[in-house]
Amino acid sequence: MADITTNILHEDDIDSLGVNYQFLKKLELSNSAFRSWYYTNPHRLGYEKIKALKIIFIGQTGYGKSSLINKLIKKDIFETSDYEACTKTLQSAVYFLHHKRKHENVAYHLSFVDLPGIGENDQADEKYLQWYKGYIKEAAVIVYLFRADKRDHTQDEFFFNNVFDKNKSKQLICVISQADKIEPINRALNLSNNQKKNLLKKESEIRNQSFLNFDKTDIIHLSTHLDINIMELENKIISKIKDIT
Repeated sequence: MADITTNILHEDDIDSLGVNYQFLKKLELSNSAFRSWYYTNPHRLGYEKIKALKIIFIGQTGYGKSSLINKLIKKDIFETSDYEACTKTLQSAVYFLHHKRKHENVAYHLSFVDLPGIGENDQADEKYLQWYKGYIKEAAVIVYLFRADKRDHTQDEFFFNNVFDKNKSKQLICVISQADKIEPINRALNLSNNQKKNLLKKESEIRNQSFLNFDKTDIIHLSTHLDINIMELENKIISKIKDIT
């Protein structure tokens, strides 16, 4: 993992994420769920090493990973665009769990990691997919994005058959993003009944894909534009973390 550099866009204390994450402050420092990382350069507060719980977000370019993380952390930290891929490097928002308890210059934190979108081009994918393998191995939670209005799963099939570690399936959450764009599109502030029906069909379609042949796969649809199921996703993420800690 030494060759992977993550650009930290935001740092804060875990308290800023709200009461749902407070249980993390009670974790023993020796908890096996923490994974060891290093700062490329010494941290401004003197930290050299990192013990991290990482929530990673993976999906094709333009599927809304950055917008989703912004919603979850309630800050516009990650750049978003409707027209081009914004995430060219690994980026994260970091929340310290024991910020006031220095321990041998080790920082303990929870981080939300936005990985570059797959499917940009073959040369980029070759590099990114190696990053994915490393991050998946160390992740506490893996959030993989599909898109409500897309039917081609060629890239998804390649990813799950060739990159994803099937031993991490219990830590996987599949998200159907941009639920408001599923047919029949409307301009209302909520989903129509027909859209809801089609989303159920979409969930079933994804669940039945051969590349998701796991015992149980968590699938949830959401819309950052309409604030649909954001809290439900947060609850699923927290549940996954509790399962491994």
